Amino acid sequence: MRFSSRFLKMILLASVVMLVAGCQEEKVVPVDYSKIAYKFLKPVSFAVDSSKNAEIPSLERRFDYRYAVMLGDTLDVSILEFQSDVYALDYYMNSGHFQGSIPILRGNFLEQSFRADRHIFIFKHDSYRHYERADLENYVRRFPGFHGGFPQAFLSLPFEYREQGRASIQTKFFLGARNSFPVLVQSYRDGNLRWNVARSWDQVEQDVFDAWASDLKKVEPRDIFTANDCIYFEAGEGSYGIASRLDGGRVAVVWGYMSWPDLERTFFTASDRIFEARY
Repeated sequence: MRFSSRFLKMILLASVVMLVAGCQEEKVVPVDYSKIAYKFLKPVSFAVDSSKNAEIPSLERRFDYRYAVMLGDTLDVSILEFQSDVYALDYYMNSGHFQGSIPILRGNFLEQSFRADRHIFIFKHDSYRHYERADLENYVRRFPGFHGGFPQAFLSLPFEYREQGRASIQTKFFLGARNSFPVLVQSYRDGNLRWNVARSWDQVEQDVFDAWASDLKKVEPRDIFTANDCIYFEAGEGSYGIASRLDGGRVAVVWGYMSWPDLERTFFTASDRIFEARY
Protein backbone atom coordinates (compact mmCIF):
# COMPACT_ATOMS: atom_id res chain seq x y z
CA MET A 1 0.00 0.00 0.00
CA ARG A 2 1.35 3.41 -0.98
CA PHE A 3 0.78 6.59 1.04
CA SER A 4 0.91 10.14 -0.25
CA SER A 5 3.57 12.47 1.12
CA ARG A 6 0.81 14.67 2.50
CA PHE A 7 -0.66 11.76 4.47
CA LEU A 8 2.79 10.84 5.86
CA LYS A 9 3.33 14.44 6.97
CA MET A 10 -0.01 14.39 8.80
CA ILE A 11 0.97 11.20 10.64
CA LEU A 12 4.33 12.68 11.60
CA LEU A 13 2.69 15.89 12.86
CA ALA A 14 0.18 13.93 14.93
CA SER A 15 2.99 11.90 16.49
CA VAL A 16 4.85 15.06 17.47
CA VAL A 17 1.69 16.55 19.01
CA MET A 18 1.07 13.37 21.01
CA LEU A 19 4.68 13.33 22.22
CA VAL A 20 4.53 16.96 23.36
CA ALA A 21 1.19 16.39 25.06
CA GLY A 22 2.58 13.37 26.84
CA CYS A 23 5.52 15.39 28.13
CA GLN A 24 3.21 18.12 29.35
CA GLU A 25 1.12 15.62 31.27
CA GLU A 26 4.14 14.50 33.31
CA LYS A 27 3.89 16.07 36.74
CA VAL A 28 6.56 16.50 39.37
CA VAL A 29 5.61 14.51 42.44
CA PRO A 30 5.80 16.80 45.51
CA VAL A 31 8.11 15.72 48.30
CA ASP A 32 6.42 14.50 51.46
CA TYR A 33 8.94 15.68 54.02
CA SER A 34 7.01 14.05 56.84
CA LYS A 35 8.07 10.60 55.62
CA ILE A 36 11.84 11.06 55.26
CA ALA A 37 13.31 7.85 56.68
CA TYR A 38 16.45 7.10 58.66
CA LYS A 39 17.72 3.63 57.72
CA PHE A 40 14.20 2.64 56.57
CA LEU A 41 12.64 3.96 59.81
CA LYS A 42 9.86 6.52 59.37
CA PRO A 43 9.81 9.40 61.89
CA VAL A 44 7.58 9.06 64.96
CA SER A 45 7.21 12.86 65.01
CA PHE A 46 7.74 15.61 62.46
CA ALA A 47 7.43 19.42 62.46
CA VAL A 48 8.26 22.17 59.98
CA ASP A 49 8.64 25.86 60.82
CA SER A 50 8.70 28.52 58.08
CA SER A 51 8.40 31.55 60.36
CA LYS A 52 11.04 34.27 60.17
CA ASN A 53 13.99 33.96 62.54
CA ALA A 54 15.40 37.27 63.78
CA GLU A 55 18.70 35.67 64.81
CA ILE A 56 19.14 33.91 61.45
CA PRO A 57 17.45 36.16 58.85
CA SER A 58 18.62 34.01 55.93
CA LEU A 59 16.89 30.89 57.35
CA GLU A 60 13.85 29.86 55.31
CA ARG A 61 12.62 26.65 56.95
CA ARG A 62 13.45 24.31 59.80
CA PHE A 63 12.54 20.62 59.81
CA ASP A 64 12.53 18.60 63.04
CA TYR A 65 12.38 14.79 63.06
CA ARG A 66 12.44 12.16 65.79
CA TYR A 67 13.23 8.52 65.09
CA ALA A 68 12.75 5.61 67.49
CA VAL A 69 15.86 3.66 66.55
CA MET A 70 15.35 1.01 69.23
CA LEU A 71 13.75 0.67 72.65
CA GLY A 72 14.92 3.58 74.79
CA ASP A 73 16.97 5.08 71.96
CA THR A 74 15.79 8.07 69.94
CA LEU A 75 17.54 10.13 67.31
CA ASP A 76 16.54 13.78 66.82
CA VAL A 77 17.35 15.44 63.52
CA SER A 78 17.02 19.19 62.91
CA ILE A 79 17.52 20.49 59.36
CA LEU A 80 18.07 24.20 58.76
CA GLU A 81 17.23 25.30 55.21
CA PHE A 82 18.76 28.63 54.08
CA GLN A 83 18.18 30.92 51.10
CA SER A 84 21.24 29.45 49.34
CA ASP A 85 24.32 27.40 50.10
CA VAL A 86 26.45 30.50 50.69
CA TYR A 87 24.26 31.53 53.65
CA ALA A 88 24.29 27.99 55.04
CA LEU A 89 28.08 27.87 54.78
CA ASP A 90 28.40 31.30 56.36
CA TYR A 91 26.30 30.25 59.38
CA TYR A 92 28.08 26.89 59.63
CA MET A 93 31.54 28.51 59.59
CA ASN A 94 30.94 31.72 61.52
CA SER A 95 28.15 31.17 64.07
CA GLY A 96 30.30 29.25 66.54
CA HIS A 97 27.65 26.56 66.98
CA PHE A 98 29.42 23.85 64.97
CA GLN A 99 32.80 22.12 64.93
CA GLY A 100 32.68 20.31 61.61
CA SER A 101 33.02 16.54 61.97
CA ILE A 102 33.80 16.77 65.70
CA PRO A 103 30.81 15.75 67.89
CA ILE A 104 29.76 18.28 70.54
CA LEU A 105 28.62 17.19 74.02
CA ARG A 106 25.65 19.26 75.21
CA GLY A 107 24.51 18.03 78.62
CA ASN A 108 23.61 14.36 78.28
CA PHE A 109 23.34 14.53 74.52
CA LEU A 110 25.83 14.38 71.69
CA GLU A 111 25.45 16.56 68.58
CA GLN A 112 26.90 15.79 65.18
CA SER A 113 26.48 18.18 62.27
CA PHE A 114 26.85 18.36 58.49
CA ARG A 115 26.45 21.08 55.90
CA ALA A 116 25.23 20.12 52.44
CA ASP A 117 24.26 22.76 49.85
CA ARG A 118 21.78 25.11 51.56
CA HIS A 119 21.05 22.77 54.46
CA ILE A 120 22.64 22.20 57.86
CA PHE A 121 21.87 18.84 59.47
CA ILE A 122 22.07 18.53 63.26
CA PHE A 123 21.86 15.02 64.75
CA LYS A 124 21.22 14.77 68.49
CA HIS A 125 21.28 11.52 70.47
CA ASP A 126 22.18 10.12 73.88
CA SER A 127 25.88 10.57 74.59
CA TYR A 128 26.36 6.88 75.40
CA ARG A 129 24.83 5.76 72.09
CA HIS A 130 27.17 5.12 69.19
CA TYR A 131 26.08 6.25 65.75
CA GLU A 132 28.27 5.52 62.75
CA ARG A 133 28.97 8.78 60.96
CA ALA A 134 28.58 6.95 57.65
CA ASP A 135 24.93 6.23 58.53
CA LEU A 136 24.33 9.91 59.24
CA GLU A 137 26.06 10.84 55.96
CA ASN A 138 23.76 8.47 54.07
CA TYR A 139 20.75 10.23 55.60
CA VAL A 140 22.12 13.58 54.42
CA ARG A 141 22.79 12.25 50.92
CA ARG A 142 19.25 10.87 50.57
CA PHE A 143 17.62 14.12 51.61
CA PRO A 144 15.72 15.70 48.66
CA GLY A 145 17.79 18.12 46.60
CA PHE A 146 21.16 17.01 47.98
CA HIS A 147 24.20 18.68 46.39
CA GLY A 148 27.38 18.23 48.41
CA GLY A 149 30.74 19.93 48.35
CA PHE A 150 32.11 23.43 48.71
CA PRO A 151 30.37 26.25 46.81
CA GLN A 152 31.77 26.13 43.28
CA ALA A 153 32.11 29.91 43.17
CA PHE A 154 35.30 29.61 45.23
CA LEU A 155 36.93 27.87 42.27
CA SER A 156 36.90 31.05 40.20
CA LEU A 157 39.43 32.63 42.57
CA PRO A 158 43.14 32.24 41.64
CA PHE A 159 44.50 28.80 42.49
CA GLU A 160 48.18 29.52 43.13
CA TYR A 161 49.53 30.06 46.65
CA ARG A 162 46.25 29.45 48.47
CA GLU A 163 46.52 29.36 52.26
CA GLN A 164 44.76 26.26 53.51
CA GLY A 165 41.97 26.98 55.98
CA ARG A 166 41.93 30.70 55.10
CA ALA A 167 38.71 30.83 53.09
CA SER A 168 35.73 32.68 54.52
CA ILE A 169 32.36 34.22 53.73
CA GLN A 170 31.33 37.74 54.70
CA THR A 171 27.62 38.59 54.71
CA LYS A 172 27.36 41.57 57.10
CA PHE A 173 30.67 43.47 57.06
CA PHE A 174 33.44 43.39 54.48
CA LEU A 175 36.71 45.29 54.98
CA GLY A 176 35.11 47.19 57.84
CA ALA A 177 32.19 48.45 55.75
CA ARG A 178 28.63 47.13 56.00
CA ASN A 179 27.70 45.05 52.98
CA SER A 180 24.36 43.62 51.87
CA PHE A 181 25.78 41.07 49.41
CA PRO A 182 27.64 37.84 50.30
CA VAL A 183 31.39 37.94 49.61
CA LEU A 184 33.76 34.97 49.29
CA VAL A 185 37.30 35.61 50.54
CA GLN A 186 40.46 33.54 49.99
CA SER A 187 43.88 34.34 51.48
CA TYR A 188 47.19 33.68 49.75
CA ARG A 189 50.84 33.52 50.73
CA ASP A 190 54.08 33.29 48.77
CA GLY A 191 56.97 33.32 51.22
CA ASN A 192 56.60 36.47 53.29
CA LEU A 193 54.16 38.03 50.82
CA ARG A 194 50.47 37.86 51.81
CA TRP A 195 47.37 39.06 50.02
CA ASN A 196 43.62 38.39 49.75
CA VAL A 197 41.21 37.98 46.86
CA ALA A 198 37.45 38.35 47.20
CA ARG A 199 34.47 38.11 44.89
CA SER A 200 30.78 38.63 45.34
CA TRP A 201 28.70 35.48 45.42
CA ASP A 202 26.45 36.74 42.65
CA GLN A 203 25.74 39.86 40.60
CA VAL A 204 25.57 43.11 42.57
CA GLU A 205 23.62 46.20 41.54
CA GLN A 206 25.69 49.32 40.97
CA ASP A 207 24.00 51.33 43.74
CA VAL A 208 24.56 48.48 46.22
CA PHE A 209 28.26 48.35 45.32
CA ASP A 210 28.55 52.14 45.58
CA ALA A 211 26.93 52.11 49.03
CA TRP A 212 29.50 49.61 50.29
CA ALA A 213 32.44 51.35 48.61
CA SER A 214 31.45 54.75 50.03
CA ASP A 215 32.70 53.62 53.46
CA LEU A 216 36.17 52.67 52.21
CA LYS A 217 39.12 54.99 52.81
CA LYS A 218 40.08 56.10 49.29
CA VAL A 219 43.70 56.79 48.35
CA GLU A 220 45.66 57.86 45.27
CA PRO A 221 47.87 54.97 44.08
CA ARG A 222 51.45 55.51 42.99
CA ASP A 223 53.39 54.17 39.99
CA ILE A 224 50.26 53.00 38.10
CA PHE A 225 47.60 54.58 35.90
CA THR A 226 44.22 54.68 37.60
CA ALA A 227 41.10 53.23 35.96
CA ASN A 228 37.73 54.96 36.16
CA ASP A 229 35.92 51.75 37.09
CA CYS A 230 38.30 50.86 39.94
CA ILE A 231 38.38 52.05 43.54
CA TYR A 232 41.75 52.33 45.29
CA PHE A 233 41.64 52.21 49.07
CA GLU A 234 43.60 51.70 52.26
CA ALA A 235 42.87 48.31 53.80
CA GLY A 236 44.51 49.09 57.15
CA GLU A 237 47.90 48.57 58.79
CA GLY A 238 49.79 49.76 55.73
CA SER A 239 48.04 47.52 53.20
CA TYR A 240 46.16 48.73 50.15
CA GLY A 241 43.49 47.36 47.85
CA ILE A 242 41.65 47.66 44.56
CA ALA A 243 37.91 47.01 44.08
CA SER A 244 35.65 47.08 41.06
CA ARG A 245 32.23 46.01 39.88
CA LEU A 246 32.97 43.97 36.76
CA ASP A 247 30.93 43.85 33.57
CA GLY A 248 28.01 41.57 34.33
CA GLY A 249 27.72 42.69 37.93
CA ARG A 250 30.17 40.64 39.98
CA VAL A 251 32.45 42.44 42.40
CA ALA A 252 36.19 41.72 42.56
CA VAL A 253 38.52 42.93 45.33
CA VAL A 254 42.22 42.39 46.01
CA TRP A 255 44.16 43.77 48.97
CA GLY A 256 47.41 43.10 50.76
CA TYR A 257 50.96 44.20 51.54
CA MET A 258 52.08 44.65 47.94
CA SER A 259 53.42 47.44 45.79
CA TRP A 260 50.81 49.13 43.64
CA PRO A 261 52.13 47.57 40.37
CA ASP A 262 52.06 44.08 41.94
CA LEU A 263 48.64 44.74 43.43
CA GLU A 264 47.31 45.93 40.08
CA ARG A 265 48.71 42.86 38.30
CA THR A 266 47.14 40.53 40.87
CA PHE A 267 43.83 42.36 40.68
CA PHE A 268 43.53 42.05 36.90
CA THR A 269 44.47 38.36 37.04
CA ALA A 270 41.80 37.72 39.67
CA SER A 271 39.12 39.84 38.00
CA ASP A 272 39.67 38.05 34.65
CA ARG A 273 39.09 34.66 36.28
CA ILE A 274 36.06 35.88 38.20
CA PHE A 275 34.58 37.46 35.06
CA GLU A 276 35.12 34.30 32.99
CA ALA A 277 33.59 32.02 35.60
CA ARG A 278 30.19 30.57 34.76
CA TYR A 279 28.92 30.59 38.32
